[in-house]
Order: sequence, then C-alpha cells, then structure tokens
Amino acid sequence: MFAMIVAAFVIGIAVAVPPGPVTISGSQRAITTGFWSAFNFYVGSIVADTLYAVLAYLIAYGGLSTLDTENNTFRLALWILGGAWLIYMGIDAVRTRIDMETMRGEAGRSSRWRIFRSGLLVTLFNPLTIISWMALAGSFFASWNGDWPPVGTVGLVAVFAMLGGAMAWVLSLALLLSVVRRMISPGILKWVSVASGLFLIIYGLSAWWSAVEMLM
Repeated sequence: MFAMIVAAFVIGIAVAVPPGPVTISGSQRAITTGFWSAFNFYVGSIVADTLYAVLAYLIAYGGLSTLDTENNTFRLALWILGGAWLIYMGIDAVRTRIDMETMRGEAGRSSRWRIFRSGLLVTLFNPLTIISWMALAGSFFASWNGDWPPVGTVGLVAVFAMLGGAMAWVLSLALLLSVVRRMISPGILKWVSVASGLFLIIYGLSAWWSAVEMLM
C-alpha cells in the first residue's frame, strides 16, 4: 500500500514538473504578488486536475469508453477556448504594474474567487494537462502492480496521492519564488512578468494554430 502511494505521488510530480501554461502563470503570480495569490491559483488548478485524474482512472479501470478525448469537436473546442484564455492571461501578465507597495494593496483586495477561477480554467482548457494525465496516470492504472491492493479498492487513494504530488511540487515552487522575489528589483520583476505573459500568449496562439490545422 505504501509503495503504491509513493509511486502515485511521484506520478503526480511528473505531471506537474513540465513548464507549461499552468506552471508559468502560477510562477508569475508567486513572483509578482506573492505566495498566497499563487496558492489560490493552484487550488483552482488542482480542482481541474482532480477531474482529469479521476477520468484517467475511470478510463483505465472503470471502462469509461464513452469519453473520447480524440473526438474532433471536443479537441476543437478545447484548442479555441483554451487558446483564448491563455492569451487573455498572457496580456494581463504583460500589463501587470510592478510596484511593491501597490501590489501589496492589490493582492489584499484581489478576489480569491477570481484567482481560483483563473487556475481552474487555465488547467481545465489546457490540452497539455489532459494529455499528461491521460498518458501518465492512465499508464499507471493500466499497469497496476499485482503486489498492491486491488485497484478497485484503492484506486481513488492513488488518485489523491497523485494530486498530492502535483500540489506539493507547485506549492514548493511558489514558495521558493515568493521568497526570491524579495531579493529582486521591481525592474527585473517586471521583465519576468512580461516574459511569462509572452510565453502564455505563445501557448495560446499555438492552440489556435492547432484549431486552424484541424479545420483545414
């Protein structure tokens, strides 16, 4: 049982490590507005991750074959909506004003729900997130170790261990960046925010390009 939890925890870290839109956006928040802003963002993100982790479990073990992530309509909607949200977040990051006193006040007034929603939507509509969970978590459940308890009994425990691994990674990164930000000048922070925003815009445009290629 312990070995299974550790293995699932590592899978969760493996899903979270690649520097995609979620990591970039959360890191930008940590380094510009602090840890708690990033924390709220990642809580929203982990809710969306929970959906995909459970779906990976149901597809691999529960026989949920009616969900076809290769469906063209599903993928097209994902590329279009996800691309639009990433571009919006990228523009917002580029326009962020880096003034330490102002940011402290804005961070206190920012709606936790708004930050939570940003994390939820960027993860929910991020094709890379879906691919990662379906590939890594799906393979984990499909190749279940015979020495572990039956997957039907402890499968959801493995899901939450994966989510714990993903959350541990992103929060550790957010904590590190929120500490480092105190040692960096506002000018450098501004360039970090701009660079993060540009990466998000590039991700969004690449999603739209994928949609165009599909339509063509």
